[in-house]
Amino acid sequence: MKIRIQGNSIRFRLKQTEVKRFSEMGEITETTYFGVLPADKFLFVLKRGSSNDFKISFRTNSVTVEMPAAMWVKWTATDLVGVEEVITAGAESIKVQVEKDFQCMDGTEADNKDAYPNPNNVC
Repeated sequence: MKIRIQGNSIRFRLKQTEVKRFSEMGEITETTYFGVLPADKFLFVLKRGSSNDFKISFRTNSVTVEMPAAMWVKWTATDLVGVEEVITAGAESIKVQVEKDFQCMDGTEADNKDAYPNPNNVC
């Protein structure tokens, strides 16, 4: 899973196997390690939600995004490329995007492995 953060925007991009695993298991996690101790890591979690609302939470060492039930079913079972939601809490908002990861024409074979075929042949 690739994660891109810019300002108050976070985007998850999943390859084919990751979308399948998310569909079957209901959760997928990407871990970034910063040191040798078990606590020296940061988790990005995408999980199936039980409500009709997108949710995002930040807890010690992790960001968790919950995708609404109807939305994850449609996204994983169809050609729908991605979903987007703006979540507002108080005076602040964060844009959350979850997308299928496409091959880049100038990407390496390793970068493009398991990515979705690019319908536009551009990155």
